[in-house]
Amino acid sequence: MRRDMKDESGITLVEAMIAILIMLVGLVGMAQVLAFSVIASKTYGRDATKTTAAARDKMEELTGLAFTDVTTDVTVNPPFPATGTGLSAGGSVAPSTPVNCYVDYLDEAGARIEAGAASYTRQWQVINESASLKRIIVSAASNRSFDYGVAPSTTIVTLKTP
Repeated sequence: MRRDMKDESGITLVEAMIAILIMLVGLVGMAQVLAFSVIASKTYGRDATKTTAAARDKMEELTGLAFTDVTTDVTVNPPFPATGTGLSAGGSVAPSTPVNCYVDYLDEAGARIEAGAASYTRQWQVINESASLKRIIVSAASNRSFDYGVAPSTTIVTLKTP
């Protein structure tokens, strides 16, 4: 019961080596994409975390002011001088239109700096909802360049009463 082996065929060593080479090229390409995505995700996550912390810090500064405060300058480092707008109605959180006295800039470490080389921008808006209610909106955005996607930003809203 011996069968003739001449009609049996399989793959040769050369064919196996070519198949392994093709798979290797595909796996190396996938590894590069994976490495890039990990680095991009880490950078985006770090900046998203910092924008959230910056927005929260500014909100704490603003909610710490007295309801009737219209002179404290919260665009500079504490102690805050009485040369600003405090909780006066005004400002804007639209990134393209920062309003003077309602914007400040942060470096990579989160320290206030001049606008020139800022890593993060914080803007806020105060809206008088009624005589006893103010809405405060704070937006923080990363100024870093993201080649793939939009730079992270965070917006926080709260209400303040006397």
